[in-house]
Amino acid sequence: MDVRKRTEITIETDEVLVVRRARVYRAWCGECAQEVDMVNMDDAHALVGSRKGIAEGHDRDWHIGASGEMALVCMPSLLKSM
Repeated sequence: MDVRKRTEITIETDEVLVVRRARVYRAWCGECAQEVDMVNMDDAHALVGSRKGIAEGHDRDWHIGASGEMALVCMPSLLKSM
């Protein structure tokens, strides 16, 4: 009788994104209804590896807020779009 054993190996990975050059702001996101980390629009486009779009991130379903005159992008929504 020929008995064969089978071994299954499952590997799970997580991705870690470290933001070093971008300035991260803590602000309220109205769509998340909580205080979250946010980055400015230029840093958001740099993080996802694209240039500014015509809709300034609205085409990517980013949650956009403002701090003074600066547009900020909600990090949780930015990460979901990646």
